[in-house]
Amino acid sequence: ILRLIPLPRVTIDLLVAFNEFQAAADTASAIIERQILPASIEFMEQDSLLACEKYLKKELPLHDAAAFLLIKLDGNRKEDVQALCESVGEVCFEHDAVDVLVADDRPTQERLWEGRRAVVDALKERSPVNHMEDVVVPRARISDFLREIRKLQEKYGYPIICFGHSGDGNVHVNVLKEDRPEDKWKGTIPKISEEIFDIALALGGQITGEHGVGATRRQYLEKAVGPKTVQFFRGIKQLFDPSNILNPGKIFPPRR
Repeated sequence: ILRLIPLPRVTIDLLVAFNEFQAAADTASAIIERQILPASIEFMEQDSLLACEKYLKKELPLHDAAAFLLIKLDGNRKEDVQALCESVGEVCFEHDAVDVLVADDRPTQERLWEGRRAVVDALKERSPVNHMEDVVVPRARISDFLREIRKLQEKYGYPIICFGHSGDGNVHVNVLKEDRPEDKWKGTIPKISEEIFDIALALGGQITGEHGVGATRRQYLEKAVGPKTVQFFRGIKQLFDPSNILNPGKIFPPRR
């Protein structure tokens, strides 16, 4: 039986600008602590928004700010969603938001979301070769994570641009090759990836949020969850696939 729920009748979106990312991260946590559960809370840094402007060839709202939250509220009664919007706005200004744009009609909402939806393509245009990691950290530690990522950028000399989902702590970390030498890129990316994972783990997070471990991250699985948990995973695989015919060797290499 496929059980469906109707789409919400009312949606209101807010684009919130901040002068520093710490304030944006604190705001996302404070909204949820007050038992307000938006349909989504997305974050972007200024670098990602500027890349979107270049890609879209237009100026986007509030582009002078250092950090942004894009918040979607929904429900079935207009007055309820408007009340939520007012509460969220209060939280934002309590945490040093410098501006809030509210969109309650489709054309304005599309304009607010235009940059966020274009960010992946915008970064590919800036650097056709790039590397994305998909880590997750506690919401309250996102700003700490980004601070450490800035240090990585200075250490290795590659642009690193982050965006993601503040509501669940999921951060997409994009390392851009641009015009740097291929041999240096191939030798450096594994080091950067491992340091990104180390930062996430040290902050109480994990090496992947929504993209999964897969073949590319399996070498870091034991670091992330420990050898006992990996052995437990192997046991589950053996229980349900004793002949090893489902994706053999994809996550667990054959025992020697």
